[in-house]
Amino acid sequence: MALPDGLYDQLLTQTLWNLVSRTTTDDGRTLKPLTAEEAPGRLADAIASQLTRILDDLKGEGAEKLQHQLDLVNSVLVGLRHRLGNDAEGADTLLSPPRLLQAIHRQSSSPVMPETGLASPWLFTAGKGSPSLLTELRRELAACDHVDILVSFITHSGVRKLLDILKSVTAVSADGQPRTRLRVLTTTYTGATEILALDELADLPGCEIRVSLDGRRTRLHAKAWLFRRQTGFGSAYVGSANLSGAALMGGLEWTVKFTERGQPDLFERASAHFEMLWEDNEFQGYDPANPAHRTALGEALKRESGEDIVARPTYFDLEPKAYQQEMLDQLQVERNHDRRRNLVVAATGTGKTVVAAFDYKRLCMQEGGQPRLLFVAHREEILKQALRTYREVLRDHSFGELLTGGTQPQRFDHVFATIDSVVARDVATRHGTDHWYVVVVDECHRLAADRFEALVTTVRPHILLGLTATPERSDGKPILGYFNNRPDGSPAVELRLWHALDQQLLSPFEYYACDDDTDFSEVPWQQPGELVAIDSLVTGNEVRARLVLNEWRRLAGDPARGRALVFCVSVAHAQYMTERLKQAGIKTLCVVGDTSQEERRRAPEMLARGEVTALVTCDLYNEGVDLPLVDTLLLLRPTQSPVLFQQQIGRGLRLARGKESCLVLDFVGRHREEFRFDRLLSTITGLSRSQLIEAVDQGFGTLPPGCHIHLQRQTREQV
Repeated sequence: MALPDGLYDQLLTQTLWNLVSRTTTDDGRTLKPLTAEEAPGRLADAIASQLTRILDDLKGEGAEKLQHQLDLVNSVLVGLRHRLGNDAEGADTLLSPPRLLQAIHRQSSSPVMPETGLASPWLFTAGKGSPSLLTELRRELAACDHVDILVSFITHSGVRKLLDILKSVTAVSADGQPRTRLRVLTTTYTGATEILALDELADLPGCEIRVSLDGRRTRLHAKAWLFRRQTGFGSAYVGSANLSGAALMGGLEWTVKFTERGQPDLFERASAHFEMLWEDNEFQGYDPANPAHRTALGEALKRESGEDIVARPTYFDLEPKAYQQEMLDQLQVERNHDRRRNLVVAATGTGKTVVAAFDYKRLCMQEGGQPRLLFVAHREEILKQALRTYREVLRDHSFGELLTGGTQPQRFDHVFATIDSVVARDVATRHGTDHWYVVVVDECHRLAADRFEALVTTVRPHILLGLTATPERSDGKPILGYFNNRPDGSPAVELRLWHALDQQLLSPFEYYACDDDTDFSEVPWQQPGELVAIDSLVTGNEVRARLVLNEWRRLAGDPARGRALVFCVSVAHAQYMTERLKQAGIKTLCVVGDTSQEERRRAPEMLARGEVTALVTCDLYNEGVDLPLVDTLLLLRPTQSPVLFQQQIGRGLRLARGKESCLVLDFVGRHREEFRFDRLLSTITGLSRSQLIEAVDQGFGTLPPGCHIHLQRQTREQV
């Protein structure tokens, strides 16, 4: 009988090889050599599998069969010693009659062993015939040295079912130390955690609690209990049950148990991951005796439960997040080494401007007063947002003035200026190249090379700070040379898109490269005439417009339930797509460069309130605008610019309550062979060209959590 087609992961025996070789050809089977690294475990499993069947087949019943089994195992052990040339007396044979050591209890009564033991795995299903999860947890708690608990939320109804045993095992002895120590990681996700429950746990001697107050980050969906024992017989429970009454008692939860003795690799991996989370600055220590801790926790729970609808500034809103503090610390280290021209590379949505504002605040504290500041960007909207950020961080709403085409500051001590205004008014020459203590250049990759070079080579500030999400310029000109980089040549601070996604600082993306028959093979990429050529192919293209609508409906289900940004190549293209979407019943606004300031201000608010489903734009929302509720992106403008590609995708990656991911639909079209898909995909994955080739062929299996890339057939073949 031939084996069925499909996947296998099995060490070949002679019998199995005879069957495989007889029923398949070389082309019809896949074999892999056993490596030296995996050989011990694989070979031991093979012996165990056959030995189990052999022992079960031995003749006899009851004690007689047990003795036969014991004799056979001991003879195997002695035989192995002989085979290795060792003294048979050294074989560690099993005791007769066979018995199990279950506990050593010199100074206490014998603990009750968990029903599922401490050597074999088990699946808890809350079904009939399955041991109670709650009972097993209580037994595990009663006899362990250290407990690590990892749950999304904790309720009083869950804690009270364990409180008696927890109090017993954490009671201090004569030396003032508890027998068992606890560490608890949880979150404010959905506002389900109860303060009373955390207070009850925090009151236990030797119990430490850390809580994630940022409900927008959904990293902690894992639920796990790790019981560590000095004996080496630890155990871990991993599944879907939180520390709540329903989950521990009657919920339809699945929980897998594995053991340190039986599955050491799994236990070690779970332990290491808990340690990584415990050290993650996302989780803040909770002490019920600290009023600031209680206030912050209470506000976070209200915010995540929806009770506190109005977002208002709080003490914690004016503190840098943990990862931003790390960036600030890195800047300080650079300056301690007298590297004061610093480039900060940080993904869109991670708060580069916030970091710059807190960096300035620290300089104010170090130098005294408010050192002179010049903040430069290429668009007025970015400047206004930056000015608001600095004022909030400094708690000084009179700080700073704008210098734009239509505004002139009274003083030039703290100026937020467009690059055009700086150049046109020759500000650096008029006020002196060393007039400003700090010069910040935001989105510095976007400044035209000649203007950027003129600015950064003319001014002589004590601190120069460049901010960008993408240091790779569209024209290929490097910007790293204008800064004092680290000894290895890297920027002072670097938090690339894939790093931020991996840390769940941003919303994950689901990227679909949609097949599109539009022929872009004659477009002169990154040369004069590029936009005109693209525009002529897409504006008025009914076939492509229908494809966009069909794919949007197919992949999103109901487009009206989302909030979308639609990126077009020109004003005419944006106007055309706006009309086509409206005709299809999708509420849409067209927002382009000549749209009035009032309409441009109102459009994001209307999108957030659900009054419109989509904003169709051309080069307006690529950067510098905070639209966290956007959960769908339609990329209707093909590009060879990694900068533009990442910027557009970055518009949908900001975290927001209730937002699980961002759907990205990229309508790729047909391109000539030299089109560099790898440059685009690398900028959102961090993969090298060779890694991308493998990923396109075998699937993108190493993306950050929650991210997904799907290339439709035609696009995949092109790539």
